[in-house]
Amino acid sequence: MTGISQISSKSLPAADQLQHGDSLASEGITGSHTDKIPEAKSVSVSSFAVSWAKKYYSTVAARENQAPRQIPPSLESTNFEGNRAQIVDKLTDTLKLASEIAWSRVEALLGEQIERHAINPSLINSLEIAADTRTLYRKAIDAYADREPIFRLSVLVGKDIIQVRRKYSETDPLVLGFVTVQFQYTSKILLGCLSESERSEVAPYLKVVEDYLHIPYGEINEAAANQPANSRDLLAVQHLLQHTTQIASAVYERASSQHQGYRSSSGYLSDREVKISGIRDVEIFQSYLCWCVLEGSIRPVQQELFPICVMLYPKLHVSWELVQDMLLILFWEICDRLPAEDLTVFVPYLRTVTEMFSSDVFEN
Repeated sequence: MTGISQISSKSLPAADQLQHGDSLASEGITGSHTDKIPEAKSVSVSSFAVSWAKKYYSTVAARENQAPRQIPPSLESTNFEGNRAQIVDKLTDTLKLASEIAWSRVEALLGEQIERHAINPSLINSLEIAADTRTLYRKAIDAYADREPIFRLSVLVGKDIIQVRRKYSETDPLVLGFVTVQFQYTSKILLGCLSESERSEVAPYLKVVEDYLHIPYGEINEAAANQPANSRDLLAVQHLLQHTTQIASAVYERASSQHQGYRSSSGYLSDREVKISGIRDVEIFQSYLCWCVLEGSIRPVQQELFPICVMLYPKLHVSWELVQDMLLILFWEICDRLPAEDLTVFVPYLRTVTEMFSSDVFEN
């Protein structure tokens, strides 16, 4: 649970300031091929997207109202606005080198996996991956420079990120694993060139890019568009998506209490940056469950999520026992939060995914 998205920066804001994983889907869902949605289905899909948008806006508004300020608002605003151009210059000047250093780290971590997982080496184009990294992060930096609110990134950049994600996942899902790690390392290097106060300003913008790469928003949207209006599966998914962050946080807390003292390559489960990425990992699993339900197949887990986990978790020193406990807790958290009619939709896929990651599979 601290593997797929665990390579994150030191000294970032607290988890409650950075948890955008589930709420960023509002624009991603509505921004992918909506012109292809048949009229008869538009009401159902529109309701699906509107629900996300409402949840996103209320979450952001609540955080803004609750976040404590350490210095007077006027002084804080003046300080950051005065430094904004300087921050943007630092990020821009560092971006190219950061993407190159990041790829060298990706190769060191995953290079041997190309042969081990029978990946076609020609599919891993380091120059193209680095260029895509720079392009997307440049868009996020520009949004920060233009003083765009964070929730606007899903409109400004979401569709571009979804397209990049799909380009690599459709080529070979394992290549997507290389790409996500590349983005995480690049983000870590970019934030490393900033002061702690500057990071708190920029980190959420970069996190939007990572979230869209990790979570299959575009695929969920398309699968939702193929559902009949007001279908049972679509309603069940909509209900789960309203609770994904709360579920992920609860799962992580319970799993952490069961594995006190556990340490992966990124740190202890109690570490702030590990917690942020760990909660997102639980959200990733939930998103794939939603995709499976809407597609009516376990294929998304079989062809994408499971192979990526098998490639990344051992390299990041994440134990299968921890993953198995996380899935069992996730099972019960979903059962506690969804009505019976929704559970009948999700339980078959929950059981299948739990069995796919069981000790029987990894005993050797």
